[in-house]
Amino acid sequence: MWEEPDPEKQEAIIKHMAEIIYKYDMDLGAIFLLEAIKPFASVGSQLTRFMVAPFIPFVGEKSIPYLATFENKENVEKLIRLIEDRSREEERKKKEEEKKAEATPKKGWKRFLPF
Repeated sequence: MWEEPDPEKQEAIIKHMAEIIYKYDMDLGAIFLLEAIKPFASVGSQLTRFMVAPFIPFVGEKSIPYLATFENKENVEKLIRLIEDRSREEERKKKEEEKKAEATPKKGWKRFLPF
């Protein structure tokens, strides 16, 4: 019942979680929380197995691979790195767009405004 998913499935789960975190713009809070709980990943996962096991039939079997994936500290670190990389990429794109907006000359009466 609690078998660990294969590496491809783990990578897909990590990417899916990163997409959800990024979709709801929770990257900063997620990084903070994941960094805080990373040392307790194995202990927390065992506690989660104990506390969640009675509810698995009601929640569904789909949650088991997620729980098994994040038992490993390396997978938590992969998720953190993926979120950080995505945040850096988005920040870089915003800076490029700002530079592009500044590079276009103002037209009409707007060119006389200092801002």
